Amino acid sequence: MNEKPFSPKILCVDDEPSILNSLERLLRDRFHVLTAESGKNGLETLRSHPDCAIVLSDYRMPDMTGVEFLRQVRVLYPQTSRAILSGQIDLQSVSDALNAADIHKFFLKPWENEYLVLQMLEAVQLHRTLTEKAHFEHLSITDPITQLTNHRFFQDRLRLNVEQARGTNGEVALVMFDVDNFKTFNDRFGHPEGDRLLFAVATTLKKLAGDAGTVSRYGGEEFSMILPGMNQVDALALTESVRAHFERTAFTGLSARQVYVTISAGLAVFPVHSGEAKALIEAADRALYAAKRQGRNQVVVASNR
Repeated sequence: MNEKPFSPKILCVDDEPSILNSLERLLRDRFHVLTAESGKNGLETLRSHPDCAIVLSDYRMPDMTGVEFLRQVRVLYPQTSRAILSGQIDLQSVSDALNAADIHKFFLKPWENEYLVLQMLEAVQLHRTLTEKAHFEHLSITDPITQLTNHRFFQDRLRLNVEQARGTNGEVALVMFDVDNFKTFNDRFGHPEGDRLLFAVATTLKKLAGDAGTVSRYGGEEFSMILPGMNQVDALALTESVRAHFERTAFTGLSARQVYVTISAGLAVFPVHSGEAKALIEAADRALYAAKRQGRNQVVVASNR
């Protein structure tokens, strides 16, 4: 790997080591070249290098197609310029990906060296444009009160996680949380104090989820927690520990008062309770409202399909 800390980073993904070696030799004078031999390894590399300017991927790979890989890159790293370089492609799939902006360019093997380098330099300019766009995109998916991701982001992320789990026969747990008696708190102390409480709740949920999950504000006093790769037993244990934490821990700093709040939670797991993202939300919501009806401050697991 060529270590060029001030050069734009390019990730080349191909299951043929000879192709990766050729690309590395071609691009190393102008780029900090990273390589991966599969879509899965490519995603792992991007987790360590989220500032990657370009991802150049083969189309046919053993674990997923280049289009499927770059579609995930688009969701996770929208500022990255994305291209296919392959000798075997499904023209309809690539055309659809171009139209959907999942990829920006595609090139056929064997490539012409000078042309490919020029196109990659052009892709760096695209990356800079996308980075500016990503900043505004971040603002558009961030809830201003809690600073969590918002409902729009939650929907997109859950669909992606469910799609990934379906491809690997994995699981995705979804927990919907609701702050108990929030309306009463709001009416008593006022909306500014209610907003401060929501921010405190959001901060606590994000801290307790850690690296295991993604927490978003679903709406009002309701929050979501997506737990990719987590089964029902582990997700229930985590959710119960979150509920217990709220029950025993006071919030401070709310107009110099010490405030205790409890939360109710509904848990549903893909594919146990539903095979689709939308129905999974509905299952978790039904479980949440069952928890509210049954007295609040508890966790209810969705009914099996």
